[in-house]
Amino acid sequence: MNKDWIYKYFPEDDLVDIQSAVEKVEKQTTGEIILSFRQNRTILEKLYKPHELAMKDFERMKVWNTKDRTGILVFIIFGERYYDIIADEGIYAKISNKVWNNLEEKLKTEFRSGNYSVGILSLIQRMGRILKKDFPVKKGDENIDELKDEIKIN
Repeated sequence: MNKDWIYKYFPEDDLVDIQSAVEKVEKQTTGEIILSFRQNRTILEKLYKPHELAMKDFERMKVWNTKDRTGILVFIIFGERYYDIIADEGIYAKISNKVWNNLEEKLKTEFRSGNYSVGILSLIQRMGRILKKDFPVKKGDENIDELKDEIKIN
C-alpha cells in the first residue's frame, strides 16, 4: 500500500518532529502515546464504524499492554475527518472523558485551518502536560518505554 498520501498533511521533517515530541513526553511520564493515521478506510474496514476501527487498532497495537495501563491511541482517518483519542483504563481512572474530548476539539480546529503539524504537535504537548501531572516519572523509578514509538501509517 502506498503511504505517500501522508506527505499531503505532513512534510517528512514534521513527521520526525512529531515522533520526537512523543518521545520527549514519554520520557517525562509513565504514559505511552501511539499515533495511528489512515487516509481512508479500506473496503473491508468500512464494515466497521470508525470508532470500532480505532478500538481494533488499540487492541492490535497492544496499547493496553503497559504496566499501569497508561497507553493512549490517537487515531485519525484524514479523508473522513475522523479523530479519536482512546486512553486505557489507568488513564481514565484519573482523567475524564471531557479532557480528551476537549483535546480532540482543539485538534479539529487546527486541522480545519490546515495546520496539521501544529495540531498534532500541540495535541502531544497538551497530552504531555496532563500526563506529567497525573502520571509523572517518580524520582528513582526506571521509566521503560513499554510500547514501540512509531507513527503507524495505514
